[in-house]
Amino acid sequence: MAKPKPGKRFKYDLESVLKVRGIKEKKEQEKFAEKQVEYIKQKQKEETIKQEKKHKEEELRNVFKRGPITNFEKVLRRKAHLEVLKDDLDNQVEKVIEASSALEEQRAHLVASMKDKKIMEKHKEKKLDEYKKIMQDLEVKFLDEIATERFKKVKED
Repeated sequence: MAKPKPGKRFKYDLESVLKVRGIKEKKEQEKFAEKQVEYIKQKQKEETIKQEKKHKEEELRNVFKRGPITNFEKVLRRKAHLEVLKDDLDNQVEKVIEASSALEEQRAHLVASMKDKKIMEKHKEKKLDEYKKIMQDLEVKFLDEIATERFKKVKED
């Protein structure tokens, strides 16, 4: 950073980099929100399939509890339907796992972009502190010069 002149305002040289990192962080947050919505949607589908499977299993148990079975073909169809639901549930569990891993991967990207932005913000704060110190030193030097000039003037009189 070049030595600032008295009266100049602080200007951060890497402001554009900081803005780009801020934009990148926002995009990563948006992607994370999308992945989160997808994960929740897949989880809800899994719960729906679980509930349907549980309901169909309960229906099949009730058929057996009622007594003698008159139409064994219906029982076989219900059993086959339960197998289909089981396969659907297994597939959905895999989709939930995939959505979860995508969510965690996106979380890692988001954390990395947040760290990058935070690094730039810390750098900006450090540069601002350096600027304030330089400006304070210049002010002290200026006041010393004024005091010296007054002292010389008083001594001459």
